[in-house]
Formats: sequence, C-alpha cells, structure tokens
Amino acid sequence: MAVMSATTRSLTRRPQTIEASWPTGLAMLGALLYVVGYVGNPSLPLPINIAAAVVLLGVCVWSGWRAWSLRGADKSVAFQLERSVLYVTTAFVLVRSLYGFGVDTYPLVYLLLAFLVTFQERQAAIGAVVAALVLEWGSQLLGTSAGAAELSAGFELQQQLDWASLTTRTAFIGLFGFLSYGVHGTEVLERRRRHRREVEEEREKMLRQAREYRLLNSGRVDAAAGDRTQAEEMAVYDAVEAVQHTTYVSLSLLKTALQCHTCVLLWFDVRGENLHIKELVSDSDGIVEGDIKPAKGVIGGISRRREPVNLENLRNGFRGIPYYRDPQAIKHFLGVPVIENGHLRGVLCADRKGGMPFSSTDVNVAEEAAAYILRAVENERMFTSIERTKFELGRFFEASRRLNGVLTPQDVYEVALESIAGIVEYDFAAITVFDEADNLHRIEALDHTGAFGVDVEDWQGKTFGENSGLVAMVVKNCHYLPYGGQVRESDPVIFTRDERLDAVRSMLVLPLIAHDEPIGTLVICHKEAGQFGSERREMLEVVGNQVAISLQNARLYAQMEEMATTDGLTGLANHRSFQSKLDEVIARHRRTEEPFGLILTDIDHFKSVNDTYGHPVGDEVLRQVSRVFKESLREVDVPCRYGGEEFAIILEDTDRKGAMTIANRLRESVAALEFQSDQGPFQCTISMGVTIWPTDERDKQPLIDLTDQALYYSKEHGRNRVTSAEEL
Repeated sequence: MAVMSATTRSLTRRPQTIEASWPTGLAMLGALLYVVGYVGNPSLPLPINIAAAVVLLGVCVWSGWRAWSLRGADKSVAFQLERSVLYVTTAFVLVRSLYGFGVDTYPLVYLLLAFLVTFQERQAAIGAVVAALVLEWGSQLLGTSAGAAELSAGFELQQQLDWASLTTRTAFIGLFGFLSYGVHGTEVLERRRRHRREVEEEREKMLRQAREYRLLNSGRVDAAAGDRTQAEEMAVYDAVEAVQHTTYVSLSLLKTALQCHTCVLLWFDVRGENLHIKELVSDSDGIVEGDIKPAKGVIGGISRRREPVNLENLRNGFRGIPYYRDPQAIKHFLGVPVIENGHLRGVLCADRKGGMPFSSTDVNVAEEAAAYILRAVENERMFTSIERTKFELGRFFEASRRLNGVLTPQDVYEVALESIAGIVEYDFAAITVFDEADNLHRIEALDHTGAFGVDVEDWQGKTFGENSGLVAMVVKNCHYLPYGGQVRESDPVIFTRDERLDAVRSMLVLPLIAHDEPIGTLVICHKEAGQFGSERREMLEVVGNQVAISLQNARLYAQMEEMATTDGLTGLANHRSFQSKLDEVIARHRRTEEPFGLILTDIDHFKSVNDTYGHPVGDEVLRQVSRVFKESLREVDVPCRYGGEEFAIILEDTDRKGAMTIANRLRESVAALEFQSDQGPFQCTISMGVTIWPTDERDKQPLIDLTDQALYYSKEHGRNRVTSAEEL
C-alpha cells in the first residue's frame, strides 16, 4: 500500500542503532587528565578549569540531545558505556573544581551513579561504577583526589594514602551502584524486555491474521528470507488493519440494524482445524478467548451443511453457543457461513436475548454483511498481491542488471542464486551445467537453508550422466518439471538416487537455454506446497534465460581471454603473457627479496628440422617439447613460448643450484624424445641460459638480456647444454 498507518510503521520499521563515536575518546582523555591533575584542579588557573568544565558539559548535553532526538532507536552497549564514562568523568571534574571554592558536592557522584545504574543496560551500569572507582583510586594514588589537603599534578605516586576517605568513597560508590541496580534497575530492565516481547507478539499476531485472511503465504517467515520477507510483511500490515476495521464497522452496523446482543465473526485458523473470534461487538463479558471447535454446538450444523442456521425461542441455560464461556439468556440465534470459492472460511453469528426471532430479511442482511466482509478481504488480498508483484518485478530487473555485468561463470552462479533468493523463498537451490560433448551433467553451485536436514555441500562438483532424474529429463526435453511446480512423488529423483531431499512439496527444475541449446538447469525446492505459482514460474523462467545467456557470455569471455594469453599451438602462455607474468613476479619478490630463476631455451637446429621433415613435423616437435615442460615443472612455475622455437621459463622461489638442476633435467628429457617422420625417427636437443634474480640483475629487461646472452653462449659452445649467467 502507498500509505502506512502509525501502527504499521511501528511494527515494521527496524529501529536504527545509536553507536559510540568520538565522545568515547574525549571521555577517556578527560578521565586521564583528571587522574593526573591537569583538569578540575583548583591549583591551576581558573580559565583552564572553566574551559575544561564547559567542554565536558557541552559534550554531555550534546550526547543527551542525540539520545533524545533518536529516542525510538536502539542504543548500543558501546554508546551507553560512552555516556556512562563521559558523565562520571564530568561529575568528578566539577566536584573537584568546586572544592576550590570550599563547596563539597561529592554526594552528587553517588546520585549520578544511582541514576546511571538504574536506567542503563547492565554492561553500561557496571562501566559507570568501574569508571568511578578508577577515577577515585587513580586520583588518590597520585594525590589529586577531590578534597585532598594539597593537590599535585603529574605521575608521582603518593607515599601515604588517605585510607579513611578512600575506603568511605569506595564503599558508597559500590553501595549506591548495587542498591540502585537491585531496587530499580531490575524493574526497568524487565519493563524493557516486556515491551519488546509485546511488540514482537503483536507482530506475530498480525502475521498470523494475514495468513488466515490468505494475504500472506503460509511459508516460513524468518531472518533467512531477508529483505523480501520484510517487504512482504510491510505490504500486508495495512491490509490486515483495513480488514479488521471493515469487519468491526460491519459488525457494529449489523448489531444496530438487527438489535442484537452479540455479533461475532468466527474465522478458521491457517490449518482449517479450529475457529477463533476474529472480531465481535457484544454487550456480554462472558466471551471465550481460546479456540472453538468447528463441530461444537450450533456451529457444527453450519460447518457441516454450510447453510444459515436460524434458531428461535431457545430454552434457558442453552449451552450450544460456543463463543460464550457460560450459558447466557439467549432466546434467538442466527449463524451464516462465510464461503469463498467453495471453502468455508468462517461463520458470522448474531444472537438476541429477547424480542422477535430473526426474520428472513434479517438472514439476508447477515448474508450481505458476510459477503461484504469477504469482499473486503479479497480486495486487500488483491492489493497485497500487487505490492508483492511490484517488489518481485523490482528484484527481477535488478537481477537482470546484475547478470549483465558479470564476466566469469562463478560470478554468474553467485549472482543468480542471490537474485533468485530475492524473488522467491527457497530451502534449496542449485545450478547444473550440461556438457553435450561428454553427455554429462555437473552441479556447479548450490545454496540451502538446512531445512531438509541433509548435508548437501558434498553435492557440489558432482557429475552424472543421462538418467531418469528431473535434471536430465529437463535438459533432454527443454521444458520445466514438475508440472505446476507441485511435487506429487514422495521421493523425487532430482539429480541421481544418491542425492535425496525428503519432504519436498514445491519444486521447479528450469532449463537454461542459450541459442536454442540446453546448457544446464536451475533447481529450486521448498518444503511448503504452493510456493511456485504460474506468475513466479514465468518470472523465474525469464531469469533462467538471462542466467543461460550470461553463462554463455562468461564462457566466451574466458575463451577470448585464453586466446589473448595462450599460444594456440603449444598451449603455453604466449610472449605477451610472459612479459606480464615476469612483471608480477619481480614486483612480488621485491617485497621479500627471495630469489627466482629465469630460463631462456632454444631448440637446436630447428630450421633444419622444418626444412628436412616439413613444418607439420616441426609443429609436433614444438608441441612435444612444450608437453615435457608442462609435465616436468611445478605448478607455481610458468613455462611460456617466447617466440618461434624459443621458450621462457619462470622458476618461482629457486636459487641458482636449483635452477641449474631443473634446466639440466628438462634438457635431458627433451633429448630423450623420439620424433616420427616419413624419413624415419629423429631426435632434437635444446640449449638453455639461466639467470637468478636479484643476484644477476634486478630489473626486467636487463635480466632478460643477460639470460639471452647465457643462451647464446650455450649455442656458441656446442649446443645441448645449460649456461648460467655467472659463467659469462
């Protein structure tokens, strides 16, 4: 609804919290300066004491005004501690200042403590008492306490303490704090807890009434549902108030028109098991407060036949009217069923203590009143549905916007599940991806509330082939399952028979289709029935299409990124990627000064290989050498194709000895390879140059140049060898 009543706002608004801020630092500084005698000391110049007192009082007033202006907000414990320390420090400074004029106002400290302990939370109350004790004991130890015979300033400890004064003040501080908490504090805290409990009970009552009027789904309403649930609650609060107001006015008019003793609307609870009084207008004080069985008394006939019941001239002491605690002197009774689309929602009852029986005209009036109340419920239900749809559409467009901005598959999964959670409630959700080449499905991402009591975290990453599960069938047929989002089997197979979710009542398995080809599924499950109606399903289908497109785009982006950084022939990082990786490695190792190795290698006589055996064979030589590098090196090492038949290798956290060992191992592995050609088998060797950062060079280009010189030295001195830069 566009406008909310004050009741709605008070129940739905989550109050802001007042947190501690800069006065905390001022309070701590003031306490320290007080203890060492640099504020509130009569021996100091009067303007200094006045300035300190004015600043502290000003901040106290500002803090109090801040709390009063936000009196509807919650006050954090840190804020209350801040105020306690600030107020106590200010009081001590004023008391000691006034001692210079011969005025003893120390009892004001006790009164302030009593006030703070009474009206603050327990932690803040304890903080106030502790602050007072710290200030008193600290000032006594340094000879700066209020009322001392000779005040000093600084950090010089006193040889003798005024134990009489210290003991008395300590005892009174503890006594006032304890008594105030025991006498008043407990009562105030209990009153606060009772108020919070009443507000929460009123909130739950409103939500229960909304479900009974079918204004709100009967699914769970908890913190896990997030902003969507809060928005849905806000949409129904005014609807409940409007229905209650309409019902009350209708019953009041009906009571006046029919000259009744009591007019009451009995309504079924969410489960349809019991009736209770939804609204009444009565001259009697003997109305029941609990549930009413629908088969009890005269209500039973109305519930069974679903027709009006008009009883005349009832005997004295008749006990068949169930909404009275004790028998009443009721002479005439009229009950009208409230029926919506064939479902009995409640019973509208009226009775008289005397006068004429209810006529057929009275019955018609009562039926019209019941129909009017039902129309009010239906209207509010429609308005609530519109508000809910507006919210879901807003989340839908937000989901589309966010999905358009992601570039990696993992980001697509994360944003998709977050967006869907904002549109509908679910207890389990998953995204699967289908690999057409291998005919395999893979669970890529999932989210759950734990409502099914199953550890589903191990399901992520599991692959499975074609089977009779819903996921495989949805991919095969490119159509959602199950029909209507309702689970009709007691134990449906979603992925495989090994992954089971018991007690699923609502489910949607939607195909993810990109360019008319299925690439996966979106699975959503809920323990409550009726969660995924046609409108929500259609909206989720659109979101699913957006997820499929975003996922396809993310794959294309990854392929383009790989093409830009990977050599197509060998699968190694290309020259551009090598330059970038080397920059990153140098920057990282500058912070630790740990060494790393750089190798440049060249296939010996590679031009002769191409000329003798042909370029396809030469390409195969490059691929085989690259494979040796990839299989022989550690995961942290970076082999790259530097250009033509040249390769570069970055060896992380390796000294010269280690780099030379690795280089010779690679050289021997390549020399052991045997290549096939039309002219018979042949072998190749490689020459290598090795440098170590930062021993040989600290900057990138000089390091590459020096490594290239070491490689050239190997080629000039026999090939099939490794040369370190220190040999040059």
